[in-house]
Amino acid sequence: MSKASQPNRAIVTVDDSGTIICTPDPLPAIGHNVELMFVLQTDGYVFPQNDAIAPDQPSPEFPTPSRTVPPNNTTALLFDRNSGPGSFPYTVTVRRVATGEVLQRDPTINNGP
Repeated sequence: MSKASQPNRAIVTVDDSGTIICTPDPLPAIGHNVELMFVLQTDGYVFPQNDAIAPDQPSPEFPTPSRTVPPNNTTALLFDRNSGPGSFPYTVTVRRVATGEVLQRDPTINNGP
């Protein structure tokens, strides 16, 4: 099974123009009380230590901030209660290691029944 097709996991890449791509988008959350995993697969980029994955609006579905996993900072985790259906826009933030430039993208998480 490829990493992109695993449940509750998004692959994050940055193309040559600096655009963040999240696959899949929207990200379907499967199961209740799950940890969504975001895996950054473009060399030269990392997730910031804080708020790498941030819902655009506060929601009880996401009670805690995301956390970036050291030491490589290329994996970020976000807890999702997934207690009912809904679509939740969120912001993905990555940082270019060489320059410190910060890039952002606003995909969606789809919670299901």
